[in-house]
Amino acid sequence: MSIQLEDLEYQREAIDAVVKVLDGQMRNTFDNSNLLGIHTNTSTLTSEQVMANKKAVLAKTGVSEADAALTSEQEICIEMETGTGKTLVYFRTMYELCKEYGLTKFIVLVPSIAIKEGTLAAFEDFREQLNNRYGLTPACFEYDSAKLSRLRAFLEDTHPQIMLMTIQSIIGEDCIINRPGRDDSYGGETYLAALSKCRPIIVMDEPQEGMDTDAAKKRIAQLNPLAILRYSATHKTVKNRLYRLTPFDAYQLGMVKKIEVLSVAEKNDEATHKIELADIQTHATRPPKAKLNLWRAQSGGFKWKVTNWLKVGDDLESASGNLSYRGYVIERIFKSLHDGQWRLKFTNGVELLARERAADFSGLFRQQLHWLIRRHFQKKLGLDERNRPVGPGLPARGIKPLSLIFIDRVDNYIKDDGIIKTLFREEYRALHSEYLKETPTDEQIAAVQGYYFAKTGGGEYTDSENAMLKNREIFDLILRDKESLLRLDNPVEFIFSHSALGVGWDNPNIFNIATLNQSYSEIKKRQEIGRGLRICRNQDGARVYDAEGTPEGREINLLTVIPNETYETFATQYQAQILEDYGSTSASARLRQNDRGRPVKRTVRKTKLADDPAFKAFWDRLARKTDYTVQFREDEVVRRAIEALDRIVISAQEIETSLTRIQEIQAEGLQSTIIGTETNASRATFNPLDLVEEISENTALSYPAVFKIVQRFQNRAAVVKNPPRFLAHALDAIRRIELDEMLRSLSYHPTGDAISLSELLAEVETSLDLEPTPNRGIYDHAICHSQPEHDFAHDADRDNEVVCFLKLPEIYEIPTPIGSYHPDFGLVLRRRALRDGTENDYYFVIETKSTNNLDDTRALTESERIKIKCALKHFQALQIEAKLTYLPYKAPVKEYKGDFKETLPT
Repeated sequence: MSIQLEDLEYQREAIDAVVKVLDGQMRNTFDNSNLLGIHTNTSTLTSEQVMANKKAVLAKTGVSEADAALTSEQEICIEMETGTGKTLVYFRTMYELCKEYGLTKFIVLVPSIAIKEGTLAAFEDFREQLNNRYGLTPACFEYDSAKLSRLRAFLEDTHPQIMLMTIQSIIGEDCIINRPGRDDSYGGETYLAALSKCRPIIVMDEPQEGMDTDAAKKRIAQLNPLAILRYSATHKTVKNRLYRLTPFDAYQLGMVKKIEVLSVAEKNDEATHKIELADIQTHATRPPKAKLNLWRAQSGGFKWKVTNWLKVGDDLESASGNLSYRGYVIERIFKSLHDGQWRLKFTNGVELLARERAADFSGLFRQQLHWLIRRHFQKKLGLDERNRPVGPGLPARGIKPLSLIFIDRVDNYIKDDGIIKTLFREEYRALHSEYLKETPTDEQIAAVQGYYFAKTGGGEYTDSENAMLKNREIFDLILRDKESLLRLDNPVEFIFSHSALGVGWDNPNIFNIATLNQSYSEIKKRQEIGRGLRICRNQDGARVYDAEGTPEGREINLLTVIPNETYETFATQYQAQILEDYGSTSASARLRQNDRGRPVKRTVRKTKLADDPAFKAFWDRLARKTDYTVQFREDEVVRRAIEALDRIVISAQEIETSLTRIQEIQAEGLQSTIIGTETNASRATFNPLDLVEEISENTALSYPAVFKIVQRFQNRAAVVKNPPRFLAHALDAIRRIELDEMLRSLSYHPTGDAISLSELLAEVETSLDLEPTPNRGIYDHAICHSQPEHDFAHDADRDNEVVCFLKLPEIYEIPTPIGSYHPDFGLVLRRRALRDGTENDYYFVIETKSTNNLDDTRALTESERIKIKCALKHFQALQIEAKLTYLPYKAPVKEYKGDFKETLPT
């Protein structure tokens, strides 16, 4: 099979964007381009002519001068989405420059062996067809420091030359190309210096991958290039971006496959043993520390969060507040001599690798493989996701379907009893029987599988990413087999490869991709799906496009991505990279003033109103101290607790599979439709749990009372599903019951003491936000923690009925059974009676919130609501003590006028 060359309009535009920059250039010939035996690239254009040409190109491509980042530098950025033929475009651009202007010297810089091998393979794929189109075939070769004689031909030959080099081969001082004084040097110079005399056109493939470092820029400048052409989907350095094909354009115009995400993720796994080793901190003189992602107990349940730095001897139960991690005490944090990976070992024998997680991988991998194989058969047989016929299957159209499975542990597949190989056999056998109505033999199952894993020098398979990316043999194998895998007579349909090799895959007939990783995937989402975005090809090597108007879900070019995470997580990460690469319309943020990274401290001072008799009268009445008493009916708490525990519902741990189809890719977000969702049971393990001990220790109930609850409640099934979650719900329910009982009987009474007015400071230093209160403030500014506080202080300071007010200091506190309470504002209001004109002062303490409803559980925490209810009883006691005819406490107050002023007595 020969991959067919097409003349696509968008590729033609990308080629012309470069070629037209040299419009008016004199053609290079032997007479004007030979310098003492070196055939060189020359240009007769002035910088003004080149700039005019750039602007003319922009007028055709529609890129604005601002987006292009126009400069006078001889560099051009061509931005093309992954899968749209970037490599072929820059090869054709070199052919065009040679044909149009006689330019003959080109150097292609690539960031890795993988991309170099792929680039060479692409040239070989199209060599004959390009020759037929342009009537020439440049000498295309890879730089080899052991074959420096090849550089002489590059320098001297008048025939077009394309040399491929990795950026690493020219950066170091000790690189052979940079070494002076060699016996085989060119005219006594380094080969880099000699190359500079031929003024090559440099093509950068993925320049953001190490080609913009100081060392790289220095070497590239020494090559004295006539021009630098940058090709990437994700430029970090932008100069003269004359052509841009974004993922939005490529997706909407059908230049790449459509995408659906079949997410497989754990559900209801809160409080399980799941742990991830997130990060390692090392220090020259101190032992290493680690950060873990785990289930942390918080108010309202368990949250998947990262810990602080942990060291040897730290206990995960204490670090997380989660009983599930009892017995997980860090024993060692070390780097293995065998594989160079960081590991963390617990005293119970559990061991984690860096960026690895512990979870039910058997269940997750089984579901991922099940759905990958199912979608594979559906596409092969012409069925939709619900097994309804929608047209000829892919083989009937001459298209060989392939599915790609990335893994991060070679042993999980390569060993005969490896978990992934075992699960694949089981799922393939079952689904083959379901769709083809016959049970496959072991030989048939083996025949549909192919794998590509790198080996060490000793012949052993390796998980080392560094070793793999330097292993030329594995990329030779992938590329050598690329076309044979497209043939229908090749039985291989499922390809297993290490996730670190993802960059080497660009087979156009990949229709399904699953990533079966135990660790965090380092492959960015755009790269991950990029492996399967290319338009598929038939047995003649020609692209097969979907007809315009093809209904959604019936496309031939439909890529199914199967990650072991939720669609929301996948889409968020994908979108984050889109925004990182293409920018956002709302990139600004509100910043707090800082001084060299430290918050600025300012001084708040008392005003003369601090001596006003009205303020002193307020303080005398409402700064009195109280104490409280409660009566606790334990039998009633036990009765209600039993009822509450029997109402607890715990969902079983499951693996949820959801199919989401992406209609549009935009900078603002992915537009998608949920096609369907299924759940399957998953396994979970938990530590033993003593309900009586835990409830008694974490509530005010005695052991006998807890025994009664545990003996009498019937909801045992909920406990078994997830003991830590059940305990968290039970404790929350019992504490609420205790608080209800407490509030029912709570009573406050004055102690006879008061907070001394002399404790108010004359000056307060703060780095918090301030609201100016120059008119009626006891202090010239109010120290504010929230927007409602800002708004209240602003309005109170402008109210003519307000005599004075202040943001209450920390010393103004009210005791409650759940801790001290600090209300927000104290305020004195003066009103004149309409009937007799007498003036009366009113004294208030106010609590501001973002709601005016005490029962608003979204805006108020349980603690806030309880403290306000306690404060109501405190101020009721002070109302009686101070002989006030009104309750001097308002809470919660959202708006100054509506929630405070309009509710006051007239």
